[in-house]
Amino acid sequence: MTDFADDTEYTADVSINHVADSAQSVSELIDAINAVLTREFREVWVYGEVGKVSQPSSGHVYFDLVEDNDGEKHVISVKLWRGVRQRLMPKMKQHDMDVVSGIKVRIRGTPDVYGSTGQFGFKMSDIDPRFTLGDLAAQRDEIIARLKNEGLYDRNRRTTLPLVPISIGVVTSKGSAAHADFMKTLEESGIGFTITLCDVRVQGDGAAEQVAAAITLLDGQLNVELVAVIRGGGSRTDLATFDNEAVARAISVCSKPVFTGIGHDIDKSIADEVAYSWNKTPTACAVAIVEKVNDFVRQVDTAAQRIATVVLAALANSERRVANAVGRLRTLRTTALEAATSRIKLLASEIAGFDPVVLMRRGWSITYSSEGKVIKSVKHAKLGDDVTTRVADGAIVSTVVVTTPSGTNE
Repeated sequence: MTDFADDTEYTADVSINHVADSAQSVSELIDAINAVLTREFREVWVYGEVGKVSQPSSGHVYFDLVEDNDGEKHVISVKLWRGVRQRLMPKMKQHDMDVVSGIKVRIRGTPDVYGSTGQFGFKMSDIDPRFTLGDLAAQRDEIIARLKNEGLYDRNRRTTLPLVPISIGVVTSKGSAAHADFMKTLEESGIGFTITLCDVRVQGDGAAEQVAAAITLLDGQLNVELVAVIRGGGSRTDLATFDNEAVARAISVCSKPVFTGIGHDIDKSIADEVAYSWNKTPTACAVAIVEKVNDFVRQVDTAAQRIATVVLAALANSERRVANAVGRLRTLRTTALEAATSRIKLLASEIAGFDPVVLMRRGWSITYSSEGKVIKSVKHAKLGDDVTTRVADGAIVSTVVVTTPSGTNE
């Protein structure tokens, strides 16, 4: 009779012994997987969008490479070791780019499993800058085309610039070199600018959203007359925030003029293209604002000078007219006085002819009654009255003995 129990136990022991002989430790398994990955996927190219980027003090760079497939995200954790990064820097600088959040990249490397965490990742060894720059150019062209189709491309340039824009809203990273240069230029102008600052990130995760929100916020501030968007220099990928469609739209629909001062001399960002005024640097942006105010001051000075010239000319003309009038008055006064003097002399001569003294010298006389009244008629002389007759050289007293009216024979 066969003992099946003993056979089963023997088989189980053999199986267990076989598993024990073939089992691997965690590190051995990871090493085996990495060996397969290295053999089958060594130096493969992969592309996607850069997600979260971390740059610790070690000099290494860690970032997520993301693909959005119909709303489902697929992510690989990428490791860019310091030595590899230093080797790739000349190539990236030549093409004015860097690894920053939001850009699309095509990179080469080898997948692996990191032993300490068991996390699957990708060790980067190379990058294709042309892929990134081509994608950025394509995105840029698409965004500009959409803005033009919607009538937003030049909308901000049609806003009205105040005559004296001294209340400025500033969008930048507080304490940055760009912020310091901008403020220094305004302060040195001697103009009393009022500044409202929105402190934002100007690159990296969430930077575009923060910049767009700050522009919209300042647009709603009644005390803000002009919005300045500034940042320092950097690579094309560093400045990708200002090629973002959300930023471009915020500038386009802003009801106040937007001045940009983004530190790059070669290419204009989309933000520059849709802004009221594009300036190469933060300092140049501040200078442009100062010049707008100084233009108004110069216009006022010129107008004041013109007014002063007109007033002085009018005063000089009035003085000449008054002097001429005075001269004419003096001439008229002399002529009038001479004419009056001649007339007076003539009248005096005529009046002198009627002077009683003159007439008495000619033989005329005047007879007075005893009451001293001039006797003008024989009717006023009574017989027996004493009368006095005045002649040129004295008086004759006589008594009326007879009166003879005119027309009688007596």
